[in-house]
Formats: sequence, structure tokens, C-alpha cells
Amino acid sequence: MVIVSPLGFLRDASKTCQDAVMIIFPVVVTAGFLLACMGAGTAFAAPCSPSTMLHLAIPQIGANEGTCTSLPFWGDLASITLTLTASLSVAVHFVFVARLQRLGERLTAAGLVVKTGQLRDELEGHLLKWKCHPVLRILLLLTCFLAAVFFYRHTHDKSQVFDALSEQTADVISSEGFEESWWMNFDNHPFITSSWLLLGAAGGYYAVKQGALYLYLVREIRKTDWEFQYVPALRDENFGWTPVGEVINIVYVGFVNVAFASAVLFYVMGSQGGENWPEFTILFLGVLALLFNAVALGMLIKFMMKSHKGVIDREKRRVLEKTSDPAEVESSAYWMAYGTHLHLAPDSYPLRSRLKPLLALAPGVFALSRIFAELRK
Repeated sequence: MVIVSPLGFLRDASKTCQDAVMIIFPVVVTAGFLLACMGAGTAFAAPCSPSTMLHLAIPQIGANEGTCTSLPFWGDLASITLTLTASLSVAVHFVFVARLQRLGERLTAAGLVVKTGQLRDELEGHLLKWKCHPVLRILLLLTCFLAAVFFYRHTHDKSQVFDALSEQTADVISSEGFEESWWMNFDNHPFITSSWLLLGAAGGYYAVKQGALYLYLVREIRKTDWEFQYVPALRDENFGWTPVGEVINIVYVGFVNVAFASAVLFYVMGSQGGENWPEFTILFLGVLALLFNAVALGMLIKFMMKSHKGVIDREKRRVLEKTSDPAEVESSAYWMAYGTHLHLAPDSYPLRSRLKPLLALAPGVFALSRIFAELRK
């Protein structure tokens, strides 16, 4: 029986399968916590639902359907969101590494580059170097776990969530009462709470590793001298840049994931007692993480656009050198016959669906708007 590692499985899997893993894994993990809470009797408590906390955080969205008298898992929208984002952070990292490791062979298969040995060695070499520092990995994981414990303790003792729920009941149920009935109360449910803290630590751990890979990519892109080839549209609608587009898509997903997690953490860490430094620490770290994503995204897109334009210009010069009648170059039929459909190639962004990047950023922009709305209060 051959045992395949998760990374090995993802490296050999199709893009559709990789995308499915990024959707299914967070859902499965969240469902696992829901089932564990059902066993503990803290999964549901009518009439408390996710819309209750959503209405507390964003009063303009929806109407409060009921007043919570306890805080079960299903009613804790913040924890559900963080469970999903932490799980997604793990899945995104493994898919990102898998796509980097096979980027060289995918570029060769697409015809965009001829020799990728150096590219493959550089990408895989960095990934292996990261694995060669077990002490660093242990320290990072320990730091992330301590941060998760701090988040839990602060949320349990000082979060504005319990105060807001108490105010909703006209103080009939105190903040301490909601803390006691919270599905993640360690005194009552130590196993579930510990498991969630480990998940939060893993999410932070892989998010930091993702940031380190972004730094590496930016460094490599700035110094690269790779030579790309022209790939006609009839062979690849993205002119050979599909593998790079798949890597860019992961950065988009990471941006949205970090934005949502930061917005939720910022809200939960808020305290009505006047102690604001924890939430502003979250804000600083969240903005820093978004900058890592934005820089990596911008550098990848800029590199792709610049390289693609260079390829198109070089191919046009090569074709023009062979023409006997300069007037023919004005005809699209000429480019179809002799220019391998160069008239179809855009001069800048080679990937189809230019609206997709903007739509992908929309949830992140919304999450950031909620952070700044909280700051203005």
C-alpha cells in the first residue's frame, strides 16, 4: 500500500481538484466542530443563530431574529468564520506550494518557456530550505499557539461580544452568563476548546509561512532573467500564462481570507472596558499581512504583464522582418496567416476575465470597510 502525502497528492492533482480541496477542507473541519458540539449539547440553542451576531456587528445588515440566551456554536458567527478561515489558511498554503513545485513543468508543457531547470531548482530549493529548519518551525508554531491562547483568554474575559449579547437581553443574562454558556468555555469543554486553539495556531502558522513564500517570490521575480516564448491563442486562451494565473488566484484567495479573518478578530478583540491595544495589534498584523499579499500580487501581475508584452513585441518584430509588403501588416488576415494570431493577443494583461480580479477583491474590501467603521466609533 502506497501512502501519498497531502502535498504529493495536491502536486499531482488537477486544478479543479485543488480548488475543491480549498472548499471542502474548511467545510469538513467546521462540520467536525459542529458535530463535536452536538455531542456536547452546545451546537444549537434557539433562537440564537448566526444572523444574531451578524446584526450585532453590522446593524445595517438584516434584522435581529431573536435574543440569544446562550452562545452555541451555530450562533457564534465569529468563531464559525475563524474556523473556516484558519482551515482555509492551511489548505491554501499546501495548494500554493504544490502549484509552485510544478510551475516549471507546467510552463514547459504550455510552451511558454523551453528550459525550466533553473526555475524548478530555485522554487523547490527554497521550499526544501524551509523544511530544514525544524527549530524555527517549532518556535513559530509555539508562538502561534500562545497567540491563540491569548486571543481565547481575552475573548473570554473582555470581548465586547458578550457585553453586546447581555445588553440585548436588557442585562437579564449577564456577560458572565454568556461566557459560562459559550460553546468554547474551557472549564466545561476542554477537548473542544483545545482542538479549536490548535486549529487557530495551525492557521496562523501556515499564514506566516505563506508570507515567507511571498517574500521569496518577490525577491526571485525582481532578479529573474527567464526567457519566455510566444504561445498562440489557439493553443492556450491565456497565451501560455495559465500556470502563473493559477498561482495568482491563490494570492487572491489568501488576500480575501486574511481580510475576513482580520476583520472578525478586530471585532471580537474589541472591549467596552477601554482596553484597545489588543484589537489595534490585530489591526496592525492584519494590515501587514494584507500588504504582503498586495505586494506579491502586484509584483506577479506586473512581472507577467511586462514579460507578456516583451514576448508579443519580439514576435511581431520577428514576423515583420519576413514580410515583403508592409501594407499587409494592417490586415488581421495577415496576422492570422503569418503571425500565429498575434492580432488576438492583448498588449498588457494576458489572462481572460479582467473583471475577475476586481470581483475577487470585493469581499476583502468589504471586510476592511468594517474595520475602518469600527475605528470611527
